[in-house]
Amino acid sequence: MEYTAQTIGPAATKLLREFEHEVPLMSCVIDPTGRWCFAGGRGRKIYLTDINTGLIESRHDHESWVVTSARWGTSDVSVISPAPELSPPPLPLPERPVRRIANPSHVVGTDETLSMVVTGDLVGRLICWDTLGDRPGVRWSIETGHGTLRTVAISNDGELVATGGGDGMVRLWSATDGLLARELAGHACPVFSAAFHPDGKHLLTGDRGDQKIKQWEYHAGKELCEFDAKDLSNYKGGTDINYGGVRDLAFTPDGAVMFCCGRDSYGRPGLVLQFDWKTGDQIRKQVSTFDSSIFHHVAFHPQGFFVTAGVGAQTGEIWFWKPDQDEKLASVKVTGPAYGMDLHPDGRHIAVAQMTGPRTYGNEGVVGLYEMPLIKT
Repeated sequence: MEYTAQTIGPAATKLLREFEHEVPLMSCVIDPTGRWCFAGGRGRKIYLTDINTGLIESRHDHESWVVTSARWGTSDVSVISPAPELSPPPLPLPERPVRRIANPSHVVGTDETLSMVVTGDLVGRLICWDTLGDRPGVRWSIETGHGTLRTVAISNDGELVATGGGDGMVRLWSATDGLLARELAGHACPVFSAAFHPDGKHLLTGDRGDQKIKQWEYHAGKELCEFDAKDLSNYKGGTDINYGGVRDLAFTPDGAVMFCCGRDSYGRPGLVLQFDWKTGDQIRKQVSTFDSSIFHHVAFHPQGFFVTAGVGAQTGEIWFWKPDQDEKLASVKVTGPAYGMDLHPDGRHIAVAQMTGPRTYGNEGVVGLYEMPLIKT
C-alpha cells in the first residue's frame, strides 16, 4: 500500500483520541520530536502528555494561567508519528535551517541537534524546555515584564524568542539563555499575536485595541509599516469591552501572503483575513458560518491549505480552507471551545486544546488529537 502527499484529505479529518485534563485548557503545542504535547490553561501547572502512551505529567514551574506556546527544532530532529502501527508514514515537509551556535557552552563543536518548546503564562513567566531527553527539562525561565503575557514566537533560525503582552511592548530574547536582546516599542494597545516572516528578517505583531499589525525589521529594531486589520474590530458598546483583535498570524511558505484571524464584529462568525506581503493590501476575507465565534489560531499546512480553530457558545470547531476559495474545504466539530491548536510536525495530525465541563466557561479540559488521513493510491 502506498501513500502520496497529493492525496491528503482534510475533509476526512477524524478524532483519534482525547487526553483529559483537570483544568480548562487555553494553549497547546507539540514539540519538534512529535512525542510531547505541552498544554496549559486555567491553573499554574503545565501538562506534558506523552502522545504515544497517553501518560500525562504535570509540572508546577509556571505562576499563572498558561496561555501561549511555540516550538522550534533543527532539521535533523527525528519525528515520531502517533500510533505508527495504525497510521501511514508522515508527509515530507520542507527542510528547516540547521541552527549554528557561536561559542557553544554545553556541546562540543559548532552544530547540535535541538528540540525546544517555550511556554508563557499570564503574569509574564516564560519557560524554555529541552525535549530531546527521556523527559522535557527546563532550559531557562525568565520574567518578561509585560504585565500580562499574550503571545510568543520563535525565529526561523531558532536564535530569538519574541514576546508581546499587555504593556504594548515587543521583546526579543536569546533562545540560548533567555537574556533580553532587544525591545520594540510602537503598539498603543496590548499585543496579542506574533510571527516571524520566512525571509528571516521581519517580524509581525498584532494588537487587540487598534487591530494594527506592525512589520518590524527586528535585527535593526525598526518599524517599517502597518497592516490595517480593522475587520477584526469587535467593540461592544455599553460594556466597554473589546472582544476583537488580531488573535494569530501565519504565512504561506514563500512569505507572499500573510494570514490573521479573529472575529467579524460582535456576536458574528470567526474570520480570516489575507494580506499581500509586498503591498500591504487586504486581498481576501474568509468568513465562517460558525455562529458567534472567534478564531484563536491559524496555521498554514505545507500541502497548500490552512487550518483555523475557534470557540463559540460552549462549542468549538476546526476549519480548513484553500487560500483562494471562500468556501471551506471542511470543518470539524470538537468537544468544547477550542482555545489552542497546533499542527503535528509529521504534517498529518492536529492537537486542539479545549475547555470542557458543565459550566458556562468550562471546569475541565481536553486535548483532542485529530488525524487528516491519506487516501490509498
